[in-house]
Amino acid sequence: MEPAFPGGAPAPGRVPRARPVTGRWAGLAALLAGFFVILLDTTIVAVASPRIQQDLRAGVAGVFWVTAGYLLAFSVPLLVAGRLGDRYDPKRVFLAGMAGFAVASALCGVAPSIGWLVLLRVVQGLAAAAMAPQPLTLIRRLFDAGERGRALGLWGTVASAGALLGPLLGGVLTAALDWRWVFLVNVPLCGAALLLGLRWIPGSPGHAAGLDLPGALLSTAGLGLLVWALLAWRDLPAAGIAAAGGPAAVLLAAFVARERRLGPVALTPPAVLRSPGFRAASVAVAALGTVVIASALPAMLYLQEVRGLGPLEAALVMAPDAVIAALLSPAGGRWVDRAGPRRPAIVGLALLTASMLLIGLVVVLDVHPWWSACGAAVLGAANAVAWSPLSVAAMAAVDPSAAGAASGMFSTIRQVAAVTGVAVTGAVFTVRPAAPAAPFAVVFALMALIAAAGVAAAVRLPRTR
Repeated sequence: MEPAFPGGAPAPGRVPRARPVTGRWAGLAALLAGFFVILLDTTIVAVASPRIQQDLRAGVAGVFWVTAGYLLAFSVPLLVAGRLGDRYDPKRVFLAGMAGFAVASALCGVAPSIGWLVLLRVVQGLAAAAMAPQPLTLIRRLFDAGERGRALGLWGTVASAGALLGPLLGGVLTAALDWRWVFLVNVPLCGAALLLGLRWIPGSPGHAAGLDLPGALLSTAGLGLLVWALLAWRDLPAAGIAAAGGPAAVLLAAFVARERRLGPVALTPPAVLRSPGFRAASVAVAALGTVVIASALPAMLYLQEVRGLGPLEAALVMAPDAVIAALLSPAGGRWVDRAGPRRPAIVGLALLTASMLLIGLVVVLDVHPWWSACGAAVLGAANAVAWSPLSVAAMAAVDPSAAGAASGMFSTIRQVAAVTGVAVTGAVFTVRPAAPAAPFAVVFALMALIAAAGVAAAVRLPRTR
């Protein structure tokens, strides 16, 4: 049941006042800016990699870890970061992460060697992990239940726009200025978001939430080994993969066993895991995150390497994704506010499945590559509709004192699923078939199956408003 006052009850003797409309949306703008730079930096560096390799005289492995190091540091601490928000106030943790991200970005922009750049990217990833779980908790605090769907719809649009615009913006900055600007561009964005956040994001004294240090160590070590193996498997022999995967499984099993014994103070409180809405939304968002992130690079590679389009042409073919998502997102959010999360989630995941089938048909039928824009438009509609209801459903039954833990868990599931999807698509491309388009057909068929699994999970969401 929703609290009468977003974020918890007011202090005794105080009369709660409605937060000004301008303040709510200014606070949301700060959260969206932070979330945008986190996702932008997941993909923006790829286009600049050749210039980085040339200027810093780096090897292929060094350039690979410029991106992989960021993903590793971002994915692994999310569970702990969510719980830190419960304990110390998500506003403080978010703004501290934002400040750290800005400083790390500035230092990345002046890095003198590939070693320093990889190290600073890891610091940047840790700052991103501190920020990422907090917006879901803070949106719940900023908006009441009647407006939350619209706010989370914009959050979902930013999620897709960050992944899509990264390669395009990276190419423009690298060509017009220098590769260092793919990092320096974050500094003014973070500065503006910090000013907005300090003024308009509501704070709280935090909760008396415990921090399970042994559990934090187990989850961090287990997830670290798992994500490292997923990112680096191409350079590892089978024995190396087993050496990482085996201990990861043992550590994560020990973490799960410990969490079941601890109860409310656990990093993943059992009450959250017992919620049918949270479980179904988590499976669905794993499918959504996997498909949206793991299909982006194959789509661009197919259009450029197989069909011969230039980088700008390929970006324009896929641009309807961001455009349609931006146009439909407010309506999608209002739909969630009126109808509840279940029906919009089902429609959004169904559209996601259709988008992968449409792009896959372009590959299989070998029609004009600009037909892929139809699939991109449907993908944009899916992004506009799917993200908001899944976030609403996941957080709806969570007690405010455990909102950070739930958000951290939700973010971890989404991020690890996306990294797994990238690793699986990479494995498909290691096979050298006679037809150059064959791996792309396999990838989009696989993405359609994963999206269909997301539809099945969305059907299991509770029938609530």
